[in-house]
Amino acid sequence: MDTTTIVIAVGSVVTAKAFALWGLWLRLRWRARREQCRHEYLLGIAEKVAAGSRVEVDDQDRDGCRLLVSISRAGGHKEDAGT
Repeated sequence: MDTTTIVIAVGSVVTAKAFALWGLWLRLRWRARREQCRHEYLLGIAEKVAAGSRVEVDDQDRDGCRLLVSISRAGGHKEDAGT
C-alpha cells in the first residue's frame, strides 16, 4: 500500500464517523426542541386549569396517537383543618 491509499482510507473512515456523529447530534437537538415544546404546552394547560378555566385538549401526533382530555377544576369542597 502506498501513502495515498492509506490517507484516502483513513480520511474516508474519519469522514463517515464524523457524519454519523453529526446526524446523531441533529436528531438529539430535534428531540430536545420537541420535548421543550411539549413542556411549554403542558405548562400552559396546567396554568389554565389552576386559574379555574375549563380546558379541552384534542392532540394527535403524526404517528396516529391521539389524546383527548377535558379538564375542569372542581370547586366548592373545602375541608376543615380541625375536623
